[in-house]
Amino acid sequence: MAAEEDCETVMTKKEFLQELRIALQGQVPQAQVNEHLQYYDNYIMEESRKGKTEEQVIESLGSPRLIAKTIHQTSDSTGQKGRKKEAKPETGGRRLRTWILGILCLLVLVRIGVWLLPVLLFALFAGAAAYVIFLIFSGNKN
Repeated sequence: MAAEEDCETVMTKKEFLQELRIALQGQVPQAQVNEHLQYYDNYIMEESRKGKTEEQVIESLGSPRLIAKTIHQTSDSTGQKGRKKEAKPETGGRRLRTWILGILCLLVLVRIGVWLLPVLLFALFAGAAAYVIFLIFSGNKN
């Protein structure tokens, strides 16, 4: 009789993931639901490759509903409900990267300018000299 009860309580991976999906739906954003389902799917596969049976791995994980409750509580306590709180630090990081990139570009332009300035000055003076020579030799024949 005890052996029959054990057989009834053992879930397959598909059943475990389905129950976890149902327990998470509406509790956390869909992206998080998908991430957690992918994580547990990969975890079960990896542990099975190490020699454990699927049933042993699922049994060691415990109840999918309890896992979902823990995920939901963790998500709420860290402010991950809609992941809106994560955007603030990321924005600051983007601003910093933008400033650093701008300064690097400015330094590169200054470095190029140090080499380019003499070339531009030479071209300017050569053009001015050619114009003066043109004026002298073309002669304003009026």
